[in-house]
Amino acid sequence: MTKRIYIIIFLTILYGCGKVPTPIPNQPFDHFVGDFETGNLSGFHFLVPDTSINTKVITNPVRKGGFALKNTLRPDDYINNGYRAELAIYNCAKYKSEVFYAFSFMIDTNYSDQEFNLICQWQDLPYYEQGETWEPDPNLHGSSPPLALIYVNGTVELKMNENPSSNNQTFLVGNAQPINKGQWYDVISHIYWSDDNLAFMEVWLNGNFITPFNGKDNKYYKRNLYNRAGNYFKFGQYRGKDKTAKTNIIYFDEVKIGSSFSEVAP
Repeated sequence: MTKRIYIIIFLTILYGCGKVPTPIPNQPFDHFVGDFETGNLSGFHFLVPDTSINTKVITNPVRKGGFALKNTLRPDDYINNGYRAELAIYNCAKYKSEVFYAFSFMIDTNYSDQEFNLICQWQDLPYYEQGETWEPDPNLHGSSPPLALIYVNGTVELKMNENPSSNNQTFLVGNAQPINKGQWYDVISHIYWSDDNLAFMEVWLNGNFITPFNGKDNKYYKRNLYNRAGNYFKFGQYRGKDKTAKTNIIYFDEVKIGSSFSEVAP
């Protein structure tokens, strides 16, 4: 048997056992418009205890159009191993895809908690083809997400996590941005998803970059996929195991996913 045949057999065995990552770059992703102008929440996946309370479509305040989302997190709103009231969008952060995300948010004037609150995150998924499985819930495994935007102490922070097995290796990207209660803010993120350091993101807050200037542009290069299953997008309020002291409200509008800045800008 030739050396070439041995190599082919060896690679076939490895691939069949799920030991070699399957590269499927540039997969189509779902473009999405969640501006709430339908008056309902069709198209979203829910991670909330009570949709009639935690996620309500309202007519005031709004960022644009006639409707927005009122997201309410009460002290006892615990579901899926954490205190949360989140909406999720799947099939939008795939391996080696380049995607633009946008949403607008406003912190309610009566918001009182100063501890961390994830208002959006790109959460990883198990790569079943590689033998990964997170039981009992396949969407949760206990570590911080690869990428998140966090409201804390009157600021928003863009944070990444390097270790899918740890909550203790998150780090800040750029500087914390001051946020005024009762004011709308627009977030636009341009992300190239990859499991190596060719991955990048550039993030704007009200038209100004959060991601730091690298000498050429404001793209921040860092691995943002733990595996090649991709991530999914969530927004709302997430406090993990830390219970909220009081009921807190954040308003959202103009949630969009697309292929260009102009496609998603409010």
